[in-house]
Amino acid sequence: MRKIIHGFKLLLTLSSILIPTVSCIDRLDFWQETEEGQLIIYGLFTDSEDIHTVKISTSAPFGFRPKGVSNAEVYLLISGEEKKAYTNTGNGVYELHGLKAEEGQSYALEVELDGSVYKSKFQEIPKHVGIDSLSYKVAYEPFKTSLDEHVFKVYTNSKLPETSEQLFIRWIVEEAHYWQLLWIPPGVPPPPPCFIFDVMDPTKVNLFDGTATNSRSTEKLLATRKINNAFLFPFFVTVKQLSVNRESFEYWQKIEIVINNQGSLFDIPPARVLGNIVNTDNPNENVLGYFEVAKSSVSRFYVTSEISPIYLQPICEYIQGKPSNLYSSECLSCEGRAAGRDWTSIRPSWWVYD
Repeated sequence: MRKIIHGFKLLLTLSSILIPTVSCIDRLDFWQETEEGQLIIYGLFTDSEDIHTVKISTSAPFGFRPKGVSNAEVYLLISGEEKKAYTNTGNGVYELHGLKAEEGQSYALEVELDGSVYKSKFQEIPKHVGIDSLSYKVAYEPFKTSLDEHVFKVYTNSKLPETSEQLFIRWIVEEAHYWQLLWIPPGVPPPPPCFIFDVMDPTKVNLFDGTATNSRSTEKLLATRKINNAFLFPFFVTVKQLSVNRESFEYWQKIEIVINNQGSLFDIPPARVLGNIVNTDNPNENVLGYFEVAKSSVSRFYVTSEISPIYLQPICEYIQGKPSNLYSSECLSCEGRAAGRDWTSIRPSWWVYD
């Protein structure tokens, strides 16, 4: 699904065409290629009751996901208060439970790793966020290739607040699907199901600049994905609307330019898109990623296999006499099905459907 980044000479040419059209951000340094092993830190802290996550990794060779870093100490810094520690859950993922951003407070991120300390700038949470009204469409059209295929498209009709303050919005679209592993009867109970999570359409960055228009409503296509066996069972879509500050918005504008040239969110950026995190002892170290503090609203819906215009073939059905090692790995373990994506065997609290 992810493209291998290539063609830096082409990017240099495109930069001379695209960058001047974006007046509010700096020119990207397309002469600097991202190197393998560079540190990447990304975190999001909001006013929601969700688990807040920081992911720390190092860049891998072209076309591969970054490698998780699991030996860091991660803290949320709160102005005027003691810092709060994140829990290391493995594979470079750090979680913070039981806290949420509050108006009037400032927050920053601190990471201690291999004797170095990395910090972000303090940020306050924005005061306003909009509300999304979600819808979907099933279409038959070109997606990743020039050939038509059946796709699932997610839209929003967003109502944004009337305010004199600057308003910058970013949307994250996440998907979750249920997956039943192979059950070989009789004598043993069925294995617990898998819940698989992913970002939908990671090549798309969804942004709204409230300073560029007087409109306080917007209709957007947020994400598109191919219809496949993920729709065999209930398929949930979660849209997070984030109200962010200008600096965060401009960072994602830069990321959007890079992605539109080559690759996806999971590829190594061909340009050095530096964020707001620095090595306090070595400011010259190029640290990728960003720590965001955002006001959020969350919308969610689900669909079932009934929306599919094609027959979705179950692939993990038991066939008498067939050895288990001849079944696909995605039928034997959640890890095999997830293929690098997040997963759990614990049903999320919001996983409710008729």
